[in-house]
Amino acid sequence: MTTKNNIFTLPKKSRLVKQIMINIVLSSLSLLSFTSCETDDGINDLQTNIPVFDLDLFEQNLIDYVETGGDTPVGWAYTISTDGNLARSNAYGQARTTADGAMDFTLNKEINVASVTKFYTAIAVMQLLQANDLTIEDNIADWLPDSWTKGPGVNNLSFKDLLKHESGLQSTNNNFDTTLGYEGLKDCIETGVVNSKTRNYLNVNFALYRVLIPSLWSAISNNAIDIENDANTQFMYLLYMQENIFDKLSLPLVGCFPEDRETSTLYYNVNDANTNANGQYYGSWNNKSGGGGYFMTALEMAKVNAFFEHTEILVTKDQRDLMKLHRLGMDTEDAADEIHGNYYGKAGSIGTNSDATISQGVQTQIVMFPSNRVDCVIVMNSQGVTLQNTTSLRQMIYNAYNDAWVEP
Repeated sequence: MTTKNNIFTLPKKSRLVKQIMINIVLSSLSLLSFTSCETDDGINDLQTNIPVFDLDLFEQNLIDYVETGGDTPVGWAYTISTDGNLARSNAYGQARTTADGAMDFTLNKEINVASVTKFYTAIAVMQLLQANDLTIEDNIADWLPDSWTKGPGVNNLSFKDLLKHESGLQSTNNNFDTTLGYEGLKDCIETGVVNSKTRNYLNVNFALYRVLIPSLWSAISNNAIDIENDANTQFMYLLYMQENIFDKLSLPLVGCFPEDRETSTLYYNVNDANTNANGQYYGSWNNKSGGGGYFMTALEMAKVNAFFEHTEILVTKDQRDLMKLHRLGMDTEDAADEIHGNYYGKAGSIGTNSDATISQGVQTQIVMFPSNRVDCVIVMNSQGVTLQNTTSLRQMIYNAYNDAWVEP
């Protein structure tokens, strides 16, 4: 479905700057349109065998590859944007099955974005490091609560270590209320760096920013922020994110608390509709946010992508380049599949079981393809989906994109 309206309207103060940028780009394109390679006899010698990207085919591939296994998600949605403007989008299925009071899934239906939250947290960190004249190489120790005992290696732990999941901290990716709650973070810091400082994907790395972001914010604000209090760090983390990310994009009331229980999106396994099983309800993630837990619509997620990738409203170009260079708050590089330039994105997944084929849960993925200025979002409220011979949502999107380049 082609969407004609541009939902990614810039705030008023940025429209003049954007128009100037557009004029410059159009002028450059006009010059390019009169430039060609010519042979000695004056005949254009343009290459005609270079593959070109087909946006319509990319959209169709996404749809086909999600449904290829015959086990379509209970509910899912996608957006595709070009140059920061919404170009294609649609939603399918149900946010709630008949067993839970049937409700359609839509582009405006909130879903738990899971670990895509890490991408948003990383944006906030980049903002605050610059505001405090710090770099990602600086250490976190002075920004932790004074009352916390700092275990071995913590004094040498950098912001970058957390952002790249190379902290060496001891934690697990389950029991979120315990491991990612305030006391869990405190215990983790007391245990210290006890593992090798190589990449080990742990939610605790970003949950710690629920404390560090208020601490960094306190240093540049007029009022001191008490980070010794759990409720206060929760509130101030969410407030900073709202004021400095979502408000800048005219996205009000984005948070880690779901819609009303009777109307909120529920989370399923692909087989649940056949067995009349009830879906899972995710309550508030305020107490364990930072690495996960934002509830957003597919359109809201697409808007953040657009402003991150195509403007300097959230981060400067240098900050964006640094995030991409080190994949801060992003998925790691997949050189074998990034065949049309580098791809950047973040996956999210929550399940009730380590085996996705029997688990209930959510899957989300954002991807930015800078080489031709295309951005993509897919969200689904189901685990156990076969995606063109893979269970990886990221891999499926990469396949759909790579397969959309055709001979002219």
